[in-house]
Amino acid sequence: MGFDFERIGGLIAAADVAADGHERAAVEQQLGALGVQCLSVTPGAVFDPTVHRAVARVPAPSPGQVNTIAATVRPGWRCADRILRYVEVRVFVAASHCPSAGGTS
Repeated sequence: MGFDFERIGGLIAAADVAADGHERAAVEQQLGALGVQCLSVTPGAVFDPTVHRAVARVPAPSPGQVNTIAATVRPGWRCADRILRYVEVRVFVAASHCPSAGGTS
């Protein structure tokens, strides 16, 4: 089965800027019909580089939260076994690894 990546890319872009939940749901339904699924992650989940892309580091409030998701910045998308876009996330790191907390990069 061939994929219409231009159409899929356009629909993903439309989902990113959807004005409301109803509009986004309609776009996600169209993507679903093409075999594309939205990827999301719950804050507190362990960072997984096979589906997540760290776009920011945040000092962890506690050592147990290091390497877990602080927040989702942008959802990801998958078509079958192929990641079309990784879930973009903020990741909790040790304060010593966070420049904004006075650590080094």
